[in-house]
Amino acid sequence: MSDDFQDFDVSLFGCWGDVGETSLMEDARGVILEVKSADARQAEVEGLSDMRPILNEATLELRQQFETFRGLRASADAMLTAGDEAAQKLARADIKAATDAMSLIVRTLEKIDTLQRQFARDRQAEAERVADEGEYQEALREVDRLINERANELARNRYRERCIAAGVDPDEPGGAAGDGAPPPDTG
Repeated sequence: MSDDFQDFDVSLFGCWGDVGETSLMEDARGVILEVKSADARQAEVEGLSDMRPILNEATLELRQQFETFRGLRASADAMLTAGDEAAQKLARADIKAATDAMSLIVRTLEKIDTLQRQFARDRQAEAERVADEGEYQEALREVDRLINERANELARNRYRERCIAAGVDPDEPGGAAGDGAPPPDTG
């Protein structure tokens, strides 16, 4: 029977950093995030926000179970060479059971990883959608600004044309004679 799990590092599913820093890991596990102030939309984006802590807890529990089965398999391996035939038979059964359980744990961890990655992709897609909506609103504001700019330009041109048609210099303040007369009606 091959030992597929010998190189499998369960610590990848826990806290990163020096494994010797147990106080750091305990501190990290003890942190409670305050989520009341979270944006309602963000909570909607996460949708399954209650699932993330559950998945993290399940990952930690599965990691502990994996270590237990790894220890059981190691002790059964030792009995293969040191025991009588009945003990060796029992040890082989223990090894098979431990290996099967470890295999199931690994598959479950892979499913959890898939779910967590899907949650991350969903959050990213929602963030991009929100950003796209913001860009759309910004584009609408830019189009509105361009329309107003063009409308003002057309109004100034029309005003100039009417002033010239009325014999008034459009660039001279107060009219042609500078007597303070209002410019021609632009309406």
